[in-house]
Amino acid sequence: MLEKVAGARSAIPHSRWALRSARVLRGAGLVQPTHPLATFRRARDIGRWGPLAGVARLGARRWPGAIGLVDDRGALTFGELDRRSNALAWAWRGQGIRQDSAIGVLCRNHRGLVEATFAAAKLGAQVVALRTEFGAEQLAGVVQREGVTTIVYDDEFSPAVAALPDHVSRYLAHVDGPAVTSATTSVVTSTVTSAITLDELIAAAPARELPLPAEPGGLTFLAGHRDGYRGVPCRIRPGRFAAQFLDRIPMPAGEAVLVAIPLVRACGLVPTLIALAVGSTVVLHRDGQPQQLCASIVRYRCAGAVLTPRQLPALLDPAGPTPSTLRVLVSSGGVLPVELGNRATQVFGDVVHNWYAPPGSLLAAVATPADWRAVPGTVGRAPFGAQLSVLGPDGRRIVEPGRPGAVHVGNRFAASQGGAVPTGASGQIDRTGRLFLDDRGERG
Repeated sequence: MLEKVAGARSAIPHSRWALRSARVLRGAGLVQPTHPLATFRRARDIGRWGPLAGVARLGARRWPGAIGLVDDRGALTFGELDRRSNALAWAWRGQGIRQDSAIGVLCRNHRGLVEATFAAAKLGAQVVALRTEFGAEQLAGVVQREGVTTIVYDDEFSPAVAALPDHVSRYLAHVDGPAVTSATTSVVTSTVTSAITLDELIAAAPARELPLPAEPGGLTFLAGHRDGYRGVPCRIRPGRFAAQFLDRIPMPAGEAVLVAIPLVRACGLVPTLIALAVGSTVVLHRDGQPQQLCASIVRYRCAGAVLTPRQLPALLDPAGPTPSTLRVLVSSGGVLPVELGNRATQVFGDVVHNWYAPPGSLLAAVATPADWRAVPGTVGRAPFGAQLSVLGPDGRRIVEPGRPGAVHVGNRFAASQGGAVPTGASGQIDRTGRLFLDDRGERG
């Protein structure tokens, strides 16, 4: 009898989370009560294909002719993103890439990274997001440790890639310097390297759909440790995680969203996928110069922007263009100073969301505009279905508000499903449940 009662009690939060998830997803347009069969089919499709390939397929079916991505080379529709990633997947399949392959991506922010990620997922392969600051020795160590069999990279990283073992296949995603572009095939070839480009593969392969892989493709981010970077597999329940994210960060649906954080980091790729899932146009730039980012927000009338604290001051420069369309401004990938966050709030209003996204949890905490107004400097609360805790040196949970310790997070719908895992940061939780980090940098 007691077991039944305990089971009933544990079921109550789950039912509440399910209802809350449905409400959030309905508000974002991902759940359509008037078309329940279509909603069910989409959910089933994403569940079978996984969050990466599922997002590509979702966009192509709901908004095939709408612009899904804009980068330095121009615009791609949702349909084009899907077809190009199909073609790349078929080309890779012909070259032996399979379900058990691990594809490393070492790219700046542009279409090639997105297409490679989608293509790998459609084959059921594992995507390993490699840090662009790696040198040759560090890159070789991570490639060996994570079992990377193929690498997709930008030409600027050729010296580091050249030091990799010969058995690692290489494909160029972006070519620096002189290049030849065909207007009919969009093929880009490098004058400084003989490596084959993604555009060449895409142009030579069919764009038809692929067979469903035995398992959905996976995604691994890297987290820094004392002995170097280690892979952290990203395991999420797509629908519930999307609801968690959108509940705390209401990504504008069907409008332009600039993502300036590197997509090889969780706090760059995750909002990109969420934005694409709600039909937004994602705006990317390779170099991420602050002045260019500000100009793009104005040019594309971006309703949302995802930036690091270092990139944010350019938006507040009175001498530059003034973005007047921002309704959601997300800061992540570093500590947001109180003075900077307050300035952004004064300029743009209550739009600042301070997101703490360590690789092991993806969505540890978010300070909404209301949280920031109440206590500037906080990274806010955990989303529903997740729990923040601070542990002392003895490993026990600290219940006293304001007492510092090691930050842990548990998230039923993200990578840390089950028990709490360490984030690598130290901090404290106040009486209202808001988290404050003591570190001078976020690890994400």
